[in-house]
Amino acid sequence: MSRLSLLIATVFTVSFVHVPASAALAAPSLTISATHSLDTFLKGQPDNTTVYSGTLQLTVTNSGDGLTQSAVTVSDVLPAGLSALVNNAGFGAGPVAASGNGWTCSGASSITCTRSDPLRAGSSYPPITITVKVATNAAALLTNTPTVAGGGDETPSSATDSIPVTRDACPNGWSPEEAVSFAPPVPAIDSGVRNPERADGCTLLDVIWNAEPFKNHGSFVSTVAHATDEFVREGLLSPAQQRAIQRAASRSDVGTENDNQIPNSCPNRLAITFDDGPSVYRPQTLQIFRDNQVHGVFFDLGMRAEANPQIERFTRSEGHVLLNHTYNHTDMNALSDAAKIEEVQHNEAAFDAIGAPFTFKGIRTPFGSANTHTQEVVSSQGYTYFLTRIETGADYEPDTTAEQTRDSILGQLHPGAIIGLHDGPIDTPAGAATVDAVRQILPAARAMGYCWGKVDHTGQVVADRYVSSGKPIPQITNPVPYNFLERPGTPPEPWFVAPDPIAISAAHSPSTFVPGQTGTLTLTVTNTSGKPSDPDPIGGSTVTVQDVIPAGLTATAASGPGWTCSGSRTRTCTRSDTLGPYSDYPPITITVNVSNNAPTTIVNDPTVTAHGQAWKDQARDTISVARP
Repeated sequence: MSRLSLLIATVFTVSFVHVPASAALAAPSLTISATHSLDTFLKGQPDNTTVYSGTLQLTVTNSGDGLTQSAVTVSDVLPAGLSALVNNAGFGAGPVAASGNGWTCSGASSITCTRSDPLRAGSSYPPITITVKVATNAAALLTNTPTVAGGGDETPSSATDSIPVTRDACPNGWSPEEAVSFAPPVPAIDSGVRNPERADGCTLLDVIWNAEPFKNHGSFVSTVAHATDEFVREGLLSPAQQRAIQRAASRSDVGTENDNQIPNSCPNRLAITFDDGPSVYRPQTLQIFRDNQVHGVFFDLGMRAEANPQIERFTRSEGHVLLNHTYNHTDMNALSDAAKIEEVQHNEAAFDAIGAPFTFKGIRTPFGSANTHTQEVVSSQGYTYFLTRIETGADYEPDTTAEQTRDSILGQLHPGAIIGLHDGPIDTPAGAATVDAVRQILPAARAMGYCWGKVDHTGQVVADRYVSSGKPIPQITNPVPYNFLERPGTPPEPWFVAPDPIAISAAHSPSTFVPGQTGTLTLTVTNTSGKPSDPDPIGGSTVTVQDVIPAGLTATAASGPGWTCSGSRTRTCTRSDTLGPYSDYPPITITVNVSNNAPTTIVNDPTVTAHGQAWKDQARDTISVARP
């Protein structure tokens, strides 16, 4: 080799040695892991509407030796058989299917989560949790394959999570969150042990009660012994817990001459719920429940509970489920966010104050009114929604008969169904026929092969046994408040229409109308209370004034500062700004033509509706018409 060639080779050799030193700068390397809650996901029967949920957890780790340098994106297309579950606080589901500290997530069946903060080498981001619903037709094995990309790592990474799925062997059975206790007597003998659950969905209490009826007390105690042996072998109970449960069983009266319980174990279970109470009909309904050994679920109103707190304390202590229906019976979609939250919290505080706290944070909003945004706001307060139910759609109508309600409900029954009825509707004089219908529905459903249960904090039907305390059922002693009655008739005594803070007045000009000329109708809305009409200073809750123009008059215009008006024969004006205490909105002026054949007396009856239909008032303006 020549000296020049040797020199060139040496130079290139030196250059080659130094190039990797610059190329070997620290770089990130992202990986993702995927796991799921529970060893096995459960799914329901095809005809059962019970929701089965699970959670997926995704964790991104930087396995390289350098910081991430750009946005990181996690993508997860949910496998067939799983779908996003949102706005269910009982299942831990928020307004979006996926969430994680620092992550911004979107999507339902196809989920994307991103973040841009740097991730150090050897560290992991906070995990992403996806709450999912399991379909009844989900395959026995599902595979979830999320991916992570970005951050300066040129190669995306994926993970595989295999999820076994099995059908629930004890649908709508005993909740694993219950304590293992036995009754009679009352109160029940509590073992102090939480109800353990097998992978197939059956809990210890399911196994025990599925063996009823028991020939005698010894047979019951023996059943408990065999069942607890099985759960000890499976590692679901400790020997100490087994002994505590067996002691509780031995001390109970189950299977003795003091046990008069109706068998209540079967795979087809229902729950029955009531809105709007407590009404004058509540004591009758509670007696029917006692006679049939069924617990009811009551979505009650604070405005009524405060009138007769003794009935709510008994309802709660007897083991019935007491839940939220707002304080004033409001259409939540028509309220500002602040007013939505106030309605929920005010009602919760009212029940706490009377010594009848809600069984858990569950709510059914009045009128079945809960759009996605309303659900998000209320779920953010920790509440589970109960919107799905079977109902007549008309038990609040005074002319609906008990037989119509009974037949409608019985014709819709299916496993896991939640029945929805009314406990003396807040705005109609109905109720007596519903009581008669319940008296027929409870035994008829049992004859059809159904058992009765209650609901839990996830919104599902669970098993239950009602053992009566034997205490006298309180009666309604104070007048029951109603909102403005929307149907003719009179509720049973004692009752009254609760005064509302928003009122309307009506006037006219000139003092006497003249045929063939014009006149004006003036409508004024007043806040008669010492509180703003909306807890949000800006507002957001709709106020609606409606005036059906009486015969003899024809409206040509309707307006008022801040009002939006529409319509012809019926003029409707709305606004949503907050009205201060003891204040008036600017008046609405309706210009009318007086017909030549107008009667000598015209009566105008405008109405104002506010606070989600909970507040309503009507004015009356009598107008004299001159005759030539």
